[in-house]
Amino acid sequence: MTFPTIISAGTTINVAAGQARDWFLSLQDHPERYRFATHEGIEFVHGSFGQVGARFKTRERFYCLKLELLFELSEVGTDLFCFRLIDPASLHVWGAFRVQSVEAESIFLRLEIRSSSRWGQFWLGLYPVAAAIRRQIMQEVAHIKASVEGVG
Repeated sequence: MTFPTIISAGTTINVAAGQARDWFLSLQDHPERYRFATHEGIEFVHGSFGQVGARFKTRERFYCLKLELLFELSEVGTDLFCFRLIDPASLHVWGAFRVQSVEAESIFLRLEIRSSSRWGQFWLGLYPVAAAIRRQIMQEVAHIKASVEGVG
């Protein structure tokens, strides 16, 4: 992905990088680990989190607006999970979870959202949309931190 990150959120998690990766890979068997106040979890419809081409649905609430989103994993690495929004597809939204080791038992997790189209970049940069997405992904990384550390 060569287009710029538009919205991002990150946090330090007190586990080793391998533990964080294992948590993501476990989502196929434990989708409830991705459930929190504004996110009803994930449902795999094809493949699993470690496979390029795997597809999963989320049901999310952005303020009062409830959305069902379909994503596809586009790249998987030892420290990277990239995904693209399949439905609704009009914004050409891409994202990535990046895991960076800080110390032996500490990582920095960053969730990035971007778009490959000017139309998508415009919408993602528009204040109300950007604020809603930023709020959501900040809650996501906080939830992931608590869940990974709780399982770790």
